Amino acid sequence: MKPFLKTFVRIALIALAALMLLTVGACDNRPKETGELPDDYVPEIRGKVKVSCVNHLYTNEESQRGIKSWLNAFRNKYPDVTIETEFNLTSYDALISSRTLGDLFYMTDGGLGANDTLYQYAIVNETMMPLDSYVEAYGIDLSDIYGGILDLSYVEGKMYMVAMTCGNVIFSYNVDAMVEAGILAPGERVANDWDWATFKDYCERLKQYDVDGITLTQVGCAYNFQWQNLYSPFLYAYGGKWYDKENKRVNLDNENVIKGISEGIELIERRLAYPNDCELNTNLAREYSQVRPYNGCVFNFNESYTVLTERVKNYPKGTEWDVAPYPLFPNKASPCGSLGFSVFSYTRNKDTAAALALFLLTEEGQYALHSQAGGDVPILKKLGDQDFWHLKGDGYDGKNYAAFTANYDNYVPGQLGTCVPPEVASIIHKGMANLFGDYCKNEAAWQDSLARIQEQANQMWDVLYNG
Repeated sequence: MKPFLKTFVRIALIALAALMLLTVGACDNRPKETGELPDDYVPEIRGKVKVSCVNHLYTNEESQRGIKSWLNAFRNKYPDVTIETEFNLTSYDALISSRTLGDLFYMTDGGLGANDTLYQYAIVNETMMPLDSYVEAYGIDLSDIYGGILDLSYVEGKMYMVAMTCGNVIFSYNVDAMVEAGILAPGERVANDWDWATFKDYCERLKQYDVDGITLTQVGCAYNFQWQNLYSPFLYAYGGKWYDKENKRVNLDNENVIKGISEGIELIERRLAYPNDCELNTNLAREYSQVRPYNGCVFNFNESYTVLTERVKNYPKGTEWDVAPYPLFPNKASPCGSLGFSVFSYTRNKDTAAALALFLLTEEGQYALHSQAGGDVPILKKLGDQDFWHLKGDGYDGKNYAAFTANYDNYVPGQLGTCVPPEVASIIHKGMANLFGDYCKNEAAWQDSLARIQEQANQMWDVLYNG
């Protein structure tokens, strides 16, 4: 390369590096927004905002239709607003560091992955702008939102996420198997107010064995014992107070908490449910060798409304199926979760970003979102009985859509981190997953595991509180 050309290239690279530094520096100087507004502040809804979303959720045009319908409805209402979208992100980390993440970004009540939480985004990393002042400024009515779903939006008393879906756990089930077992008459369906005792009775009556009398060919249910949304109801089942925020303690040795967790153990002991996510010891593996979810399991949990259409295809071809809500314990507790959006604390357009996020809590926004493919179950009580959000197509008419919003007065958060500090919640979650996992591997004394979880969790809470 000629000397003058080398010099030119060197100067160009230096100029490019300087430009990149200036760009990053400009981003770094963007002020952090607290979300607090002066008295009599009048927000302006105009200008440009960007919406960011990780790519594992809205992967194609069809799945994006609900989100785009919400955005289009907002544009139509506020024509001075321009909205840019990005659905192809694999991570937010780099964009958060450079302060170039979208003004709104997709979030769930549990964070984005196994190693983060909503608390970390909101409090530790200060990535989210609280929206409470904007709720008041825009006159958003929160009274019609399902209480348990609304609770998932708050961290330390402030709204950091705008929930957009009513994600309570429901079960799909093989109606034909229920009729064959004499549990249901033809045309009959499981009641929405069924209880846990009824659920166990059904599972017992649905058990079938191979000719050896040992190997199961059918069980009542497939259950993910290591998933928070499916073991958390056990903590509430009999009214035991498993956590005490005032005294900064967890009380897993509470008699009623122990009784609730024993219900999960009983499902395995009596072979009422197939432990779908646990490693099985030799005996259990042999007994369950012919059973898998949907093929040999009559009831199957669905963690999301949006996956229902794909999951029920796993039932044997031609099977009549329907859905039922989570069965209620004596202390009614129906586990729930939600997806939503948060406003980036370094947004360039806080008024419009907040307005767009909170538009999800309005009837207009909910209708736009959930009336399209890629939608879900509305979070407003007034919309729950309407059919615009029901699944469309052959085989979906006449299903028990009321199951998706039944028992909403009894919703409890599936994520433990909404109840106790995330560091404490992490210890409990890992411990509970190990408790059921160890029981399935060697039928270990689970009460001892529970005592260890309590000890470790309280040690952590004491360190957090007392330093």
